[in-house]
Order: sequence, then structure tokens, then C-alpha cells
Amino acid sequence: MGMTKLSVTVEEDLVDELRERAGDRGISAFVNQAVRHELQLARLGELLADLENELGPPDEAMVVEALASLDRLEKQQSRTKRHATRR
Repeated sequence: MGMTKLSVTVEEDLVDELRERAGDRGISAFVNQAVRHELQLARLGELLADLENELGPPDEAMVVEALASLDRLEKQQSRTKRHATRR
């Protein structure tokens, strides 16, 4: 996969944490991953809007069920991460 060099401006208050979190993989790799993530979120938002236009908004029971599922998943991931760091 080819790469293109870009110049970006980042808010000053983000720079220290960006450098710290990027670590050895480097800022370019970190920013590349962040951009990829934002693009995926944008496409997901577009898909959800299309579905809502086609099918109408989800009913409240569906929203409650989806939020509960997300909550369970986040708790499971949190437990998995804690367990992995103990090893």
C-alpha cells in the first residue's frame, strides 16, 4: 500500500499525549490509525442514516437492548484487559 506525506497542524494541548501514546510505532502510524477509525465512524453514521431513512427510526426497546449489549461488551473487554495485564 502506498503512502502520501501530509503536513498537519495539531492543537498544542494534544501534542504531549499524542507523542506519549504513539510511542515506538510513531506519530504517523498513530495518526493513520486515527484517520482510518474516523473514516469508519463516518461511513457507519452514513449507513445508519440510510437505514433510518429506509426503515424509520428504531423503537425504544431496540435502543435499550442495543445499549445493554454494548454495556456488556465493554465490561467484558475491560475484564479481558485487566486479566491480560496481570499475566
